[in-house]
Amino acid sequence: MRIFKNLFFVAAFVILAGCSMNKTQIEQYTLPPAVSGGTSYGEKEDSAKIDAITGATKAEIQIVALAGASYGGIVDNNAASGIEGISDVDAITGATKLAYNVGIHSIFRGHGRAIEIGLDYINFNQTIEYDLPSLSVNGARDFEFHQIRLPVTYNFEFFKNNLNKPKLALKLGFSAGYTLSKTIEDSEYAENMPVFEFTDWDIGPDFGLYFYPFDIKQSYRVGLYMDAYRGRKIYEDAYHDEIFLGDHSFIKFGVVFEP
Repeated sequence: MRIFKNLFFVAAFVILAGCSMNKTQIEQYTLPPAVSGGTSYGEKEDSAKIDAITGATKAEIQIVALAGASYGGIVDNNAASGIEGISDVDAITGATKLAYNVGIHSIFRGHGRAIEIGLDYINFNQTIEYDLPSLSVNGARDFEFHQIRLPVTYNFEFFKNNLNKPKLALKLGFSAGYTLSKTIEDSEYAENMPVFEFTDWDIGPDFGLYFYPFDIKQSYRVGLYMDAYRGRKIYEDAYHDEIFLGDHSFIKFGVVFEP
């Protein structure tokens, strides 16, 4: 567990270092207004990013900030699979509420490749209702938990603008999460609710995309993002012990800002 937590401190350090380097790059590329016969901002930036000897694109770090909504949580057993002694009147249902997420990511670009590492804060709000009269089980269980997540992805970038920045990026990688706090409560009318276990950390594949429809003053960009995640089991009880049940699954989407 200590090693897992240390990953988040490493991610935070890398992102902060990226912020510092990104600020240095901006200061380096910013020039006074071009005069007759001088070099313009765009020309200076292009030449600064190209190796004069090899012709390869130099490495750079870009910082992006994200904010939006999250939807998902625990994969509930809405098919009532693997439960013995139930009839057609028994059911398990789940309801997920829209929550929120924020994050800051560093994108490392160089030699035609783009690697992204991020630090996200994400909230989940969900209810699982047990209506199993054949087993004398009845009640609703409310979940709210807050996570800090470390996504790491390889980005495939397309449709680059005149500053060599992509209009579209598809992301593939993994995301690791740790639950900072959680509240799990049963309804007042609950009867014979199952004992459960909740795991505070999870990891799994992450898929996503960025889309930047337009640039602002050739420097700032505002776009849209979406990520989909399916990870390991974080919740287990007598009615969620089969494979894939109790797994952590979510999508998050919103606005991305790139200075």
